[in-house]
Amino acid sequence: MIELAAESLAVAEGVRKPGARPELPPFAVVLVARAGRAEGDRAGAGEPVSSASLIDAVSADARRFGVRPGQSVAEACALLSRLAVVPLPRETLAAALGRVAEAALAFGATVSLEPPDTVWVDVSGAAHLFGGEAALGAELASRARALGHVVRVAIAEGPRLAQALARWGSAGSTRDERSVITVEGPRTRAAMALLPITALPMAEEHVAWFARLGVLSLGQLAELPRAAAAARLGAEADRALDLAQGRDDSPLVAYRPPSLLSEHSEWDEPAEGLSPLLFVLSGLVSRVSARLAGRGEAAQKLVLVLEHDRTIARHRGVPLEKALVFDLASPLWRAEEMKRVIVSRLERTRLEAPSIGLRLEVPAIIRALGRQLDLSRVSGGVTGQKGLESLPVILAELVADIGRERVGVLALLDAHRPEKQHALRPALPEPGSLLTPQKRSKKRARPEPELVSRVRSLAAAKQGVPTRLLPAPVPLAAALRVGATLRIDHRLFTIDRIGFVERLEAVEWWTGAPVARDYLRLWLGSSDGGLDALVYVDRQSGKRFLQAVGD
Repeated sequence: MIELAAESLAVAEGVRKPGARPELPPFAVVLVARAGRAEGDRAGAGEPVSSASLIDAVSADARRFGVRPGQSVAEACALLSRLAVVPLPRETLAAALGRVAEAALAFGATVSLEPPDTVWVDVSGAAHLFGGEAALGAELASRARALGHVVRVAIAEGPRLAQALARWGSAGSTRDERSVITVEGPRTRAAMALLPITALPMAEEHVAWFARLGVLSLGQLAELPRAAAAARLGAEADRALDLAQGRDDSPLVAYRPPSLLSEHSEWDEPAEGLSPLLFVLSGLVSRVSARLAGRGEAAQKLVLVLEHDRTIARHRGVPLEKALVFDLASPLWRAEEMKRVIVSRLERTRLEAPSIGLRLEVPAIIRALGRQLDLSRVSGGVTGQKGLESLPVILAELVADIGRERVGVLALLDAHRPEKQHALRPALPEPGSLLTPQKRSKKRARPEPELVSRVRSLAAAKQGVPTRLLPAPVPLAAALRVGATLRIDHRLFTIDRIGFVERLEAVEWWTGAPVARDYLRLWLGSSDGGLDALVYVDRQSGKRFLQAVGD
């Protein structure tokens, strides 16, 4: 089991801007039911706590002055006059632990949490995938630190054993070595014997009673007669004595992560410009990426919401929030890829008002599909080829820049009319199929031989004809004869040559609007260069249109 313990549950509140790292005074944390914020309150500031409220956690600086969890606010302030008391909503704490639990899902099938500071992971049979238990614990600790937490990791034979070791144990003299503690089964009792008696989950009056008897460590408690200790501890006797002897059979209650992800950050003073938003965005994307990676899922759609300052937004007549929607060509979960897509559009977005918050939502989540490692490339020493990995990111950037309807795959169709011989098929999945993968047929569909031959014959017959079609045919007023002058896009051209291409007679007669056209190829000359053009004459109305030009 692995236990993650955060040393600090909150930071002292104050006026701050995105990216600022102020010097924090010694502070204590008091858990409250809810934030109780009103409009205009500072971010995270709730109702003031009373002097009788009990402290739930303290910072390292406050602990050096004798401030301890369980003291009242009045007692703590008597020890340290400049102590900052931070009210922390329980729902905020639960959400923070939930983020760590989601990241820990990548290391074990069962994850459980216990406020205020514990996340457990069952890593049975998974250590060899990371190179051993120590390497697994180090990797898990690094991911928890990436989420912004101070963390200690312990691996033991039970959840309560791991929790006690992480809080009170020590594995070395340096900070990095002390962050991961690994205790094998035969050494569990000896390791627990070194812990203070306060490491046991028991009432404070019982701890004080043992201290008066001179029982200060779990090793001394394990040497006491079990009957005598049980008479004093009552219902807590069995669990406490088993832990002192290195035994723990506590079950884990599995944590169920939320179906949709959302990360939010807000600040006190309105921020102008793009730089503060990019700084905050990096943290939001990193947290979303860690949670997706732990869940084994990927984002199919992202929504970035910019929260404007209410007063300035109302004065300028702009919405209080501005949402940027990103339809991804392929599911993404890596932080650098998601940030690249978002920044590509955010840099071209006009900021209508100063911002006081940023929210990143993932409304569409699907299972992340792994890609098999190409051993031939790896063994051959070929590196730096990321075509398959970078293509979805490039498509997502294009969608964010020019729109979903303008990004697709060009398909060749069997048609006589040039404007219908090609079609832009969507490169992205339909919105209705984001969460439910479509069933694939067993047999692979193949184009009909007649269709292939027809398309190839048309391409061969029209080889050399300009194929860069205009968005819409351009009417031509001048007669089509050698020497005539045409005005195209504010430029004058003279017809040097005319060549007949083909005639279409009653094409698509079944639609009720058959097409009858004569296609001509024109070679146009001007003072600054020539132009190769494809025009057609409507045989019913006699009107002339320019349809395509050559490069």
